[in-house]
Amino acid sequence: MLNELFRTDEDENSYSQSGLWIVALIAIGMCWYWMHPSSRLEPDGDPKWDAAITQSQTSGQPTVVLFTADWCPACRNLHANALSNDDVTRELAEHHTFITIDLTNPSQADQIRANKFQVRGIPTLIRYNADGKETARTHGLPPDKMLAWLQE
Repeated sequence: MLNELFRTDEDENSYSQSGLWIVALIAIGMCWYWMHPSSRLEPDGDPKWDAAITQSQTSGQPTVVLFTADWCPACRNLHANALSNDDVTRELAEHHTFITIDLTNPSQADQIRANKFQVRGIPTLIRYNADGKETARTHGLPPDKMLAWLQE
């Protein structure tokens, strides 16, 4: 009761500053989550997708999933430069399971998958470790940086 009688403006400022810090931390956390989505590579009932996941799990290698479309200029650039580079092609073939999701004329399953994996734009490449946990994503890189990204 006495605290209420003798509360100062300084006390109220410290309460409002604490509130601002909490709001700021929540906002930062939400932004980080939105910018760094995390997904798991799992079967979903689509026979083609499930076969690719089984191959990935059987090989014990990391997996790269590419979301792309023929109408996308950035996707065409990625294919023409990084994905046609001999070193990148060799790295993908020898050390990764590579799955392409073509969104040119997406099936319902592909649309659901793009939403599930929080694909916000294309091209999107998502790298998974051998356990199926997302480790990184990118939207396209030049060949040398793509090779380094694959080897991380």
